[in-house]
Amino acid sequence: MTPTLFKFNYLNSFIKSYTYWNLLLRPGQITIGSLVLICKEPVHHYSNISAEAHAEQGRIIKEIESILKHRFDYSKINYQMMMLVDPDVHFHIIPRYDAAVEFCDIAYKDHFWPKPVDLAYSLELDDVHYQELLRTLIIDFASISERSIQSGKKYKRMYTSGCFDIFHQGHLNIMRRSKELCDYLIVGVSTDELIVKSKGRAPLIPFEERISLLEANRYVDEVIPQVDKNKQKIVDQYNVDAISVGSDWKGRYPSVTCEMVYFDYTPNVSSTVLKKKLGYDS
Repeated sequence: MTPTLFKFNYLNSFIKSYTYWNLLLRPGQITIGSLVLICKEPVHHYSNISAEAHAEQGRIIKEIESILKHRFDYSKINYQMMMLVDPDVHFHIIPRYDAAVEFCDIAYKDHFWPKPVDLAYSLELDDVHYQELLRTLIIDFASISERSIQSGKKYKRMYTSGCFDIFHQGHLNIMRRSKELCDYLIVGVSTDELIVKSKGRAPLIPFEERISLLEANRYVDEVIPQVDKNKQKIVDQYNVDAISVGSDWKGRYPSVTCEMVYFDYTPNVSSTVLKKKLGYDS
């Protein structure tokens, strides 16, 4: 986890993970809809990002401009890249407006139009409206990825989650079977802090490594951080149609408004068993 991700409150501002980039809702909204696009590659010079990351960035920018234009009808859009304090390659994406824009019945002005913005400035946007803006953009960015999907599968969007401290065949089977049922599979990966809070110990594999393994899985469309056990919040925020989980959770899983799909665990395969074989006391 890079300092730049923490600077922009990654766990509470996350919109979407791409192969080479993370898209966040800027904690300080200079104008409504301000974003931060952060490269996942460990480089501090834009010239050092890979050709793949550069190509993907072009596709992401098209998504961003399409969504922000549709959502807020911006007049212009600014991209600012300053890596003096926060050295990881990242861009501030600031939509600009020649007139006030409404969101949740509140009018937000671009106080700097038509001059350059001050990155230290922040709109008066309380936490309730910030969270609603985050939820709205999460849905917008997820939907643009699904517009061409016409698979006829039972569910459009499914969610499953876990610690994935030691990824094994049982995890893979749940993801494979989930993807067979849905167009778009979202996987929540527990943060190190959540694992310590719920299990009383730190994970063997740190969060950034666990999440990168899931992002490389061919059955997974999107990976998100799981910061708490509030499943209904995920259902609401990501428009989830169904949640998949192991059958041992029947009768114990938190109540949610979407459908539940229970899969039997793969026999003789579990993180607990593997940890014992490795001599790790769980």
